[in-house]
Amino acid sequence: MKENASETVRDIVKKIRSREISTADDTANAAAYALEKAASAIAKGTPEEFLKKLAEAGMALSDSRPTSASLQNSTRYVIHMATLATNNGLPFEDIKSSAIEAAKTFRRKIDEAKVKIGEIGSKRIGNGDLVFTHCYSTSVLSILKKLRGDGKDVHVIVTESRPAFEGRKMAHEILKIGFPTTLIIDIAARVFMHDVDNVLVGAEAIAANGAVVNKIGTSVIATVAHEARVRTLVAAGTYKFYPESVIGQRITIEEEDPSQIYDEPTEDNLTIRNPQFDVCPPEYIDAIITEKGVIPPQGAYFLLRKIFEEEYGFKM
Repeated sequence: MKENASETVRDIVKKIRSREISTADDTANAAAYALEKAASAIAKGTPEEFLKKLAEAGMALSDSRPTSASLQNSTRYVIHMATLATNNGLPFEDIKSSAIEAAKTFRRKIDEAKVKIGEIGSKRIGNGDLVFTHCYSTSVLSILKKLRGDGKDVHVIVTESRPAFEGRKMAHEILKIGFPTTLIIDIAARVFMHDVDNVLVGAEAIAANGAVVNKIGTSVIATVAHEARVRTLVAAGTYKFYPESVIGQRITIEEEDPSQIYDEPTEDNLTIRNPQFDVCPPEYIDAIITEKGVIPPQGAYFLLRKIFEEEYGFKM
C-alpha cells in the first residue's frame, strides 16, 4: 500500500481504539472507507499479493473493536468480494475494482438500513409515548427523527450511560429533534420504569439466538423493563448480526481503561474491571427492528442465515 493509504488505516484504527469514532455504524463506515483507500493504493502485484495486503489492513481494523459485529462484517464483506473476484480468475484491476465497490456498497447499506429502520421502528411507537433509551444509538435517533417527521410527540428518558456518559450526547441530539428529554443516572431505571411505554435501544452485536450485546447496563434495564411489563425494542441493522454465533462462538466483550471509574493509585488486592458492553438475554427482548422488518429474538437465526447467504455470499 502507498504510505497515505497505510496512514489512513492506522489513523482510523487509532480513532476507533480511542473511541473518537465510537458508534457501531460509524466504526463500520470508517473501516469500509479505510479498505477502499487501501485497495485503491495497491498499484500492482499478483491477485494473491493484493488479497494479502487487503487482509492485513482488514485484520488491523477488525482488531480495533472486536465486539463490533458491524465492523467485523464490514471488513469481512470487502475481503470476501475481492476473494470471489480472485477465485473467478478476474484480472488484477477487476479484483481491485471489486474491493473498492464492495466498500462503497457496504457503506451504502448502512445508510439505507438506518432510513428503513426509522420508517419501520416509528410505527412501533405511539403518539404521546414515554420512551426510555440507553447510551448513544444512531438507529434509535433515526426512529425518533421519523416520529418527529410524522408529527408524533414523545417524551424520552435517557440514562447518562456511565462511565463514558454517552447518554449525555444522546440527550442533546434528542433535544435537537424537538422532543422533551429527561436525563437520569443509570441506576435510577427502576424508579421511572413503571411509567414507561417502550424501552428502545441500539446494539453493538446480535447473536444467532437473539441475544443482544450493547452498552453496559442494557441487560439490567431490559430486566427491569421485563419485570414492569414494559416492552424492550432493539433497533439494529442486519449487518450487526454475528455469523460466528451460529456455531456457538461467543462475542468478545471489550473492557475499557479502569481509570474511567477509578483514577487513584490501585491499592493492594484491588482489581478494577470496566466492561464496555453486556449481553442481554433474548427472553428480555420483545422485538428486534431491522431494515428487513421486525422480528422476535427467536427469528434472529433464520434472518442471519438468509442475509449472509443471499446478500453476503457466505455459506453457513
